[in-house]
Amino acid sequence: MPAMREFVILFLIILMSFRLAFSSENEDVVSFPSEIDSLINNSQIDSLVSDTLLTETMEYDSLFYSADSIFYSLEKEKIDLIGNASIKYQSSDIKADTITINIARDQAFTKGNSYLKDGDQTALGNEIYYDLESQWGMIENGASKFDKGYYYGEEIRKIDTKTFDVDKGIFTTCDALHPHFYIRTNKLRLYQNDKIVGKPIIFYVNHFPVFAFPFGTFTVKRGRHTGILVPSPGYNKTYGKHIENIAFYYAYKDYADAIFSFDYFEKTGWELTFFTQYLKRYLYDGDFTVKLHKRTSSPEVSTYDWLMKAQHHHDFGNRTTFDANLEFVSSKQIWEGSSNIDERLSEWIKSSLAYKKPFLGNFLYMNASYKDDFLDETKDLTLPKISYSLPSKPIYELFLKDENFDEDAWWTDFSYSYNFKAAHIGDINDPNAGFKDVIYKVKKDSSGSYINQHNAGVKHSGGLRYSHKLKGWLDVSQSVSANEAWFDRDKNEKKLVRGFDYSTNSGIGFSLYGLRKFPGFYVSAVRHILSPKIGFTYKPDFTENERFYNFGGIGLSSSSKQRKVSFSLNNTWQLKLIKTESLKERKINDFFKFNSGISYDFENEGKGFGNISHSIYFNPDNLDLKYAELSFRPYGTISQETYGLRFKVWDYKSWDFAVSNWTFNTTTKLTFSGDANYIDYFPEPENRFISSQFFQDDSLAVEEEQTATTLEELEQLSIDKKNWSISFTNTFKTTKALYKNKDFTSSLRTNLSLKLTKNWSLAYDNYIDIKKKEMISHNITITRELHCWKIVFKYTKQTDYWNYSFQLFNIKLPQDLKFRTSDHKK
Repeated sequence: MPAMREFVILFLIILMSFRLAFSSENEDVVSFPSEIDSLINNSQIDSLVSDTLLTETMEYDSLFYSADSIFYSLEKEKIDLIGNASIKYQSSDIKADTITINIARDQAFTKGNSYLKDGDQTALGNEIYYDLESQWGMIENGASKFDKGYYYGEEIRKIDTKTFDVDKGIFTTCDALHPHFYIRTNKLRLYQNDKIVGKPIIFYVNHFPVFAFPFGTFTVKRGRHTGILVPSPGYNKTYGKHIENIAFYYAYKDYADAIFSFDYFEKTGWELTFFTQYLKRYLYDGDFTVKLHKRTSSPEVSTYDWLMKAQHHHDFGNRTTFDANLEFVSSKQIWEGSSNIDERLSEWIKSSLAYKKPFLGNFLYMNASYKDDFLDETKDLTLPKISYSLPSKPIYELFLKDENFDEDAWWTDFSYSYNFKAAHIGDINDPNAGFKDVIYKVKKDSSGSYINQHNAGVKHSGGLRYSHKLKGWLDVSQSVSANEAWFDRDKNEKKLVRGFDYSTNSGIGFSLYGLRKFPGFYVSAVRHILSPKIGFTYKPDFTENERFYNFGGIGLSSSSKQRKVSFSLNNTWQLKLIKTESLKERKINDFFKFNSGISYDFENEGKGFGNISHSIYFNPDNLDLKYAELSFRPYGTISQETYGLRFKVWDYKSWDFAVSNWTFNTTTKLTFSGDANYIDYFPEPENRFISSQFFQDDSLAVEEEQTATTLEELEQLSIDKKNWSISFTNTFKTTKALYKNKDFTSSLRTNLSLKLTKNWSLAYDNYIDIKKKEMISHNITITRELHCWKIVFKYTKQTDYWNYSFQLFNIKLPQDLKFRTSDHKK
């Protein structure tokens, strides 16, 4: 028997090592046969650490062992390892206080705290019996760990390669020394990395029996695996009795999975859902969802709603990509009762396709989009839209191949650019529009006005530009641009028409820089950039282009002749902040910008000046205080009537600026946050797997939390740090047009996240329409940690709709061990 021969050789190696150790003191040296002595000398391994055994097939099989003390008995053919004993043989690893190896029977026995690892399976016990040849084992008062939990038993036996029987077993996912819940069974069988089967099974909570079943099975498979999911029954006033997530999960290799689910509601109908997601790394990924919902409003009336949603990203290499985001629904009713507030408030859906490919130094873009507005009952279609833009490039690159040329030559300042667009746009206002109406069909109402309109066209744009910095500081530029467009028809219903326009532009400008330093202040330096510019634009009369449509970026100038001089003054302030204890030295490049401009048109006799326009942009860096962060982003535009500007010289307070229109937008966010420290004065005693010394160097080890035993050790406590925060976000927009009253929109969002204690947490958010003085929605979520369980209560209120949900679930097996109830009303 090979195993017997191996242990005989092991015994001889140990004896040989003792002979070598004591040969200097004892002249009577035991001699060995030459072949054994040769085998020992060739091994070159310390026998107190490991032995290498040569099998009959000349393959090496290793046995490693160690202990504080080693005793052997030649007559009994037995080796005793005492004190921190350890054996490693093939895939098995045994550790214990004491280990006895029976050479004659190829067996090992342990006493005291014992540890066994056989492949991926680990176990603890008081005594372990293990057959080294058959790898059969038995553990007294054993405990074992698998991926998501633990099981215990008076006796654990290995009856097959990956099968274990447990007498009077306990199964739990709780890692406490005394589990808060467990499932007890007299007979339990574990199929490693597959399932646990027991009969009968009794569910205990705090050692109190709650319910029982004649038998039961629980999966312990790792990763994804095909199977039936656990459904969720429930009851509420709206749905009546209901059962959700009657589902089948299918896993396809490592690339995709799918879920077929069915929900039944006693009073309102049913919902059928198919969901799949897939991933091929570096190539593509995405997901696909289909829903069919039957809603019963009365015994005689039922409606069917459907939803289709898909996302896909594909990478073809060489920076070529394709993206698809599709969403189609039969009506907004498909989201009725959804716990997602964004879905319930949604007033439109949008789908898009996008393809991008490198082409002649830039990218060629092809895309399509579809938007369905539920509020206005209109649809917008873009199918397709193609665009290509060749950025400005020096002209000499077209004809000059030699890189050795004078870079300061006058002709190096000439550049060219080109743009191409092609699009088909559909504007559908018929609420009963069919497929043909949406895709291509044009339709008019009884008065002759379009209710469904489609336009298609192609546009080319090209430009030639000269730009030069005179004397190193004065920017001089001259450009000519032209556009040509082809349309499927014009406003006179003439088919396949074309038009063009062109213009010239001249400009001259420069920049002045001013720098002011403030040593010792938080703002260490301020830089002001002043950029005046004068430009001239010439456009011929293109009023004949009024007969063309303008859509999707495809259009032509239809203005009358222009000879316009423009004046602009741009101001930019930049800051440099000093280094503090918590922040590095920072720069804010565009802290504040104020730009003004006016133009004069020589073709407009009498009042050639246009309105004075201003734009304001304020971009301070986030202000970080100890417990707060302030973000403020205001911007706006103002337009003044030049000829309506009035003021009194003798009274500067009576200046009257006639404003024709203006807009002002701002987004302000104020956040308070900090670290909440919670101390665990009464830590939960941990089970043997976490506290065992055998796992200190094992991959299954779990770091023990430090706990205080005296007041002096208070600072050494294990502290949970969870952020608490409250934020207020205000958006404000006000506009005023000529001869119209001022109007504004404003909203306020509040978000609160707070950990009340180590186990209680609260989250709250609301959305308020300040203009209407109405709270649109608010949500509250309360969470309670119960060691290995969690309770989540969520309440949502939106105008006349509300719903709540209550969930109790196991943290490690949230889909298998859970209780849920919910209700809603609209």
